[in-house]
Amino acid sequence: MAERVVLIDGTAMIYRAFFAIPSNFSTGDGLPTNAIYGFALMFRKVLAGKTPALGAVVFDAKGKTFRDEKYPKYKANRPPMMADLRRQIPWVHRVVAAHDFPILTVPGYEADDVIGTLTRRAVALGHEVHIISGDKDFAQLLTPKVKMVDTMRDVTYDPELAKKKWGVPPSQFVDMLALVGDKADNIPGVPGIGKKGAAKLLDTYGSLDAILENVSALKGRQKKNLEEYRDDALMSRELATIDQHVPLDALAEELAEEAGFDDQVTLPVLEDDLSGLTLTPPDIKKVDALYQELEFFSLLSEGAGKTEVELTLADTLEDIGGAVAKLKEPVAVWFMMEGAWNEGELLGVALSDEETRATYVPVSGKSDHLAALAPFFESPLRKTVHHARDMEALLRRRGITLRGVDVDPALASFLVEPVKNIPHRIDQVARGYLHRALPQEKSVTGSGKGAIPLRDVETERLAEFAGQHVTALFELRDQMLAELDEAGQREVFENVSMPLASVLARMQVDGVRADPAVLAKMGEEFGERKRAIEAEIYEHAGKTFNIGSPKQLAKVLFEDLELPVIKRTKTGYSTNAEVLTRLKGKHPIPALVLRQRALDKLINTYTTVLRDAIREDTGRIHCTFQQTSGMSGRLITTDPDLQRTPIRTPDGRRIREAFLPADGMVMISADWSQVELRVMAHVSEDEALTTAFREELDIHRRTAAQIFDVAEDKVTKEQRGVGKTVNFATIYGQGGRALGQNLGVPFKEATRMIEAYFEMYAGVREWLTDIVEDAYANGYVETVLGRRRYISELSSNNSADRSYGERIATNTPIQGSAADLCKLAMLKMAARFREEELATKMLLQIHDELVFEAPPEEVERATAIIRDCMENAFPLSVPLVVDVGTGASWAEAH
Repeated sequence: MAERVVLIDGTAMIYRAFFAIPSNFSTGDGLPTNAIYGFALMFRKVLAGKTPALGAVVFDAKGKTFRDEKYPKYKANRPPMMADLRRQIPWVHRVVAAHDFPILTVPGYEADDVIGTLTRRAVALGHEVHIISGDKDFAQLLTPKVKMVDTMRDVTYDPELAKKKWGVPPSQFVDMLALVGDKADNIPGVPGIGKKGAAKLLDTYGSLDAILENVSALKGRQKKNLEEYRDDALMSRELATIDQHVPLDALAEELAEEAGFDDQVTLPVLEDDLSGLTLTPPDIKKVDALYQELEFFSLLSEGAGKTEVELTLADTLEDIGGAVAKLKEPVAVWFMMEGAWNEGELLGVALSDEETRATYVPVSGKSDHLAALAPFFESPLRKTVHHARDMEALLRRRGITLRGVDVDPALASFLVEPVKNIPHRIDQVARGYLHRALPQEKSVTGSGKGAIPLRDVETERLAEFAGQHVTALFELRDQMLAELDEAGQREVFENVSMPLASVLARMQVDGVRADPAVLAKMGEEFGERKRAIEAEIYEHAGKTFNIGSPKQLAKVLFEDLELPVIKRTKTGYSTNAEVLTRLKGKHPIPALVLRQRALDKLINTYTTVLRDAIREDTGRIHCTFQQTSGMSGRLITTDPDLQRTPIRTPDGRRIREAFLPADGMVMISADWSQVELRVMAHVSEDEALTTAFREELDIHRRTAAQIFDVAEDKVTKEQRGVGKTVNFATIYGQGGRALGQNLGVPFKEATRMIEAYFEMYAGVREWLTDIVEDAYANGYVETVLGRRRYISELSSNNSADRSYGERIATNTPIQGSAADLCKLAMLKMAARFREEELATKMLLQIHDELVFEAPPEEVERATAIIRDCMENAFPLSVPLVVDVGTGASWAEAH
């Protein structure tokens, strides 16, 4: 019977994991675990879904192979294995063994050869083979029944995709390597022959042997080098060829001994039918025990560390009253929800004031039960609630005010380490800090076609599920407060994050009014213009095609019109915005496609999505303000995402015409002027930058004058635009290449502009250097409020990751501090509106802008409060300037 056989290139996977995961991953006693953890993640990905019938993880043998005997320089350019990686290999073997996956290694051969031999045997038996690796050498084995799966890049290579990727079919792959060589393995090849040249020769003659037989027909350097390096080409082919006849009866028994875990690692007995590679489901307890030992708490299976809970079901008003009366603070509260806060159904509420005891109150269809809980919700009793913002909004929609919430583990987890446990769900936080795996929703609803709605689950099962969650919440309270104290984040948590959650809850419930008719009319207009542009594109192309298909568009641009190829992807030619922008001057179609895409995005991302998001009962859009998603600390809006409401183009700005105040009210928009640059001036203490802001000079004009070496009064509008771009490029850590692409100027000119900038603002350069050095030393950076972001990328073994980490290090203190200022201002305004009993409402927070609606008689007072709170949000060394506008719509007010 044909089965799927999974063969994992274990050695390659270990190396990829080691370089992909930051090197600061380690256990409490100092064992480095980045390679083990990365391997475990990739291994889990391989086993996700249906378990294959047969499989093995294959490792390179210790010592020399037959290739080293043939060519002593083979792989000689590779550095010796790092000590930290070597320490982890036995533990990787244990990860494999814990999953009951066969392990193979054969002395004198590489993993590739063992995998090649198993592949040949499996195909002969009629099986389909999946080789798990990113090593291009396996391309030579690909057939309709053999595929290579690159789990890191989520790409599955078959013969067709392999040919697109490497330029030749699998049958010619080894001959191509024989010609071009392989730097990674130190295979020499033939000098002067590149991939294109090799592919052309192989297309013409079919094989290396045929090329060498017809070398006299060639000309110039190709002929000379093929004659001179004939033996190198033949040897290179031999080195690059995977041996598919490895003596598998010579499995290396020393693998288990070397690992030092003889009782865990055993080698399979291989029969001709490969039955020794039969896979069975692993013992989850054994896997969990190993992951506990390695402190991989995020990988624990559901139920690991499960707490036995004494559960009470309170299903009468008398029971509810009795349960609530007995509660002593602090109380953990878990809301059993079907759906989101703004449209879902509240099924029940679980309460706990002890680690092993909980009460569950079903409330679905029982309004009297919820009413009976209202006095508890509105009491000052201290409460622990996960995602308190949404739960407060949930109850507000039902006429109940949630009070007394002083700990939200999601917000605490985000402050302690924002990048860990993203997006800080209760199950993630419990795994990370309690080492406890909570049951998933599918454990009670089922999964796949047989899944049932949560509301249809028996009350007893819902109660048990909620009991596990609420007791975990109770246990998390003290743990997270201790973590906050240790991280120095307790003050920010109590004075900013927790009170802001309540402000955001009110904003979510209030929502913002939007006119569906305006959006519909705008969508129709954009649609008509889009269709007209498409017709123009078809006319220029001389045919109709799917403009939204990158493949079809690429064919028109690069094959039919023969425009220059700017960038390639894994599957063909890139047609992204950067490519189209660079091609605009060479043909009308690229510019037209950019306009067509812009209109398409406005229709599908805004006019349609926003219209669908308007609630019929309120006529308003009620988005969710996420506090734990933006790594810099910025608030992010979802369902729908209003943060991305466009303002850069005239068409984009028109979207804001549909946002209106309530009848009889006025819209107010308040926007900080250049807040991030002002924060930069504050943290860098650069004299020129701080002077410019203190004296209210035009900072963009000033920078442009420096860049273009002209007097400030001679700076043109276009030059000022360049100055603005360069000013903000420093915040985002852009180098000459990125800036050049952004401005459409050569790399050299962009680099000159950056140097000119730093000549004027030397203090900024010094700060950027210092902040990166501090980040390497501390592992984190801080905002003006002392909020930290840990940057694991700085400890990566990959230079690209470290470069990205350095950009985070320079960007986060600026963007994060701007986010801090906004949160402080919002808290101050909410308090002032409440103190002065104003009907003015804060509706939206969009980057550096806040949007309100106010009765006409309150506009003057509200505007004064808004300006005062925003300009005095935090004592910077330079003034904060706020632009405030009013109008009958968001567009008019902004």
